[in-house]
Amino acid sequence: MASMIVDARTVMVELGGEQMAHTGAMTAARRWTRWGTAAIVVAAGSLGLTAGSAQAVPIEGATSWSVLLCKFSGTTDEPKPLSFFQDFLTESGAGKGGAQDYFSTVSRGKVTLRGSTVHGWYTLPYTLAQSQQRDRWTRIQDCVAAAKAGGYTVPAGNRVVASVNQGIDAGSAGGQVYLDPGALNDRFAVHEMLHGYNLGHSFSNDTSYQNASWSAPGEYDDTWDEMSAQATYAVQTPQFGASAVGLNAYHLDKLGWLPTNRVVTAGADGRSTATYTLSSLETPATSGVQLLRIPFDPADLNHYYTVELRSPLGVSQGIPAETALIHEVKSGTPYLQRGVPATRNPITSLTANGVSIQVGAVSNHTVPVTVTTNMTTRCVNGYVWREARPGDLVCVTGATRTQVAADNAAASSRWVNGPYGPHTCINGYVWREAYTGDDVCVAVAQRTQAAADNAAAASRANPARLVYGPNTCVNGYVWREANKVDYVCVTGATRTQVAADNAAASSRWVNGPYGPHTCINGYVWREAYLGDDVCVTGTQRTQAAADNAAAASRVASPNG
Repeated sequence: MASMIVDARTVMVELGGEQMAHTGAMTAARRWTRWGTAAIVVAAGSLGLTAGSAQAVPIEGATSWSVLLCKFSGTTDEPKPLSFFQDFLTESGAGKGGAQDYFSTVSRGKVTLRGSTVHGWYTLPYTLAQSQQRDRWTRIQDCVAAAKAGGYTVPAGNRVVASVNQGIDAGSAGGQVYLDPGALNDRFAVHEMLHGYNLGHSFSNDTSYQNASWSAPGEYDDTWDEMSAQATYAVQTPQFGASAVGLNAYHLDKLGWLPTNRVVTAGADGRSTATYTLSSLETPATSGVQLLRIPFDPADLNHYYTVELRSPLGVSQGIPAETALIHEVKSGTPYLQRGVPATRNPITSLTANGVSIQVGAVSNHTVPVTVTTNMTTRCVNGYVWREARPGDLVCVTGATRTQVAADNAAASSRWVNGPYGPHTCINGYVWREAYTGDDVCVAVAQRTQAAADNAAAASRANPARLVYGPNTCVNGYVWREANKVDYVCVTGATRTQVAADNAAASSRWVNGPYGPHTCINGYVWREAYLGDDVCVTGTQRTQAAADNAAAASRVASPNG
């Protein structure tokens, strides 16, 4: 039976930001490293957000790692042969339970470690004692330099794993990974590699939980998510120690690993109450929603709840039972909602911030979730309800609402008994007509304003329809959508071209030297994503490559 690995000898240690668990004796101290205002939507996946330091970057294709093995000066031991690291951290380990299998499975085939290579063992110019006085980033660069001196230069664009031969430190720095012999297990290595893919740690709402004296309240407290490091559910693998668990739905969304048609935002369709059928993240072939977003904060469209279903299958076999989980996402970080202080069990219902979430019974990898939300009647940021009468929810500027209130207060002073009855307006005023039967007398400019506000009502209401998650594009860009999991941000013209190329795909294929999808003369495979064999002009393939390279710079910051 799958179970969470527990070892009485496990010790958590830190001197700067991330935990790690080692069993047995510690030979040295270890140091650890440790999303605004929205405008009206331009097109799906694009909001008028100010660009910031993008946290979310869709990760796709061959992500190549240079795995460098280094020995401290004065030592000769080589804890593992090159073949171990090849199986552990490169594509050649496919089917052996290492990192390649994890990333291929969890990304649903979007990511491979193709191009990753192992080199070493190289001898460092520093002893273990000398290296202990150097920070982690510097130690990684020491190993990079030793490899270069030994004849291997890390290719531009490659991420790095530096693995040393004696116990000193393990973790990540600057998107690169440092491992010592005690860290050569799936759970730890995959966690650090995911830092290299721009993921941060996961938390819970339990501020009384502290994983270690140096960690933040609630940090590492989502045991269903790999970004809670060594606190996660795991089983023992045949070759690579404790297993890595899957990722929560927010992190999958952030990496661009969930299809757009499997992500739903409650209220975006205008329904204030609806029941959704969710399917497990571990069973992508099961139909249903796999990430349900429930926004509740018009001032911050990146502040919302999520619901997901998790199953004890595949890489997540250490999970004890099928469980629906609710998270609150704020500032680009997911917080698992536990039943504190009464219980630390994940909650299955929530009523707060104008929304209600009710999770039903799990059956056959699915679960019904009923959501009621007031976001469908709320205004987008910068607007308020006009309230020309009770129930008037047309969204207007604050100045307009103030004027409407003043006109309402002065109504009786502007009426006379005349040709239009007792509510005939005095000279210089006209009926406002903000709604049918509105005979409040106002200046002509105010009646014009009311008509304009009514015409613009749909564009100013229901902020839920403007929520696109962590891969929201900066203003002027939209998702390319070359396939259902293509979150790369491009110009509108490029997306139109991509759609046209997709529609013409079959007319440009022939059975030839590259199989049944060989391109006709004058066309080449687009290669916008792994396995993209849509035939396009050379110019379009170049454009796809350029857009992929610019992806990180076109994603909006979760902090605005």
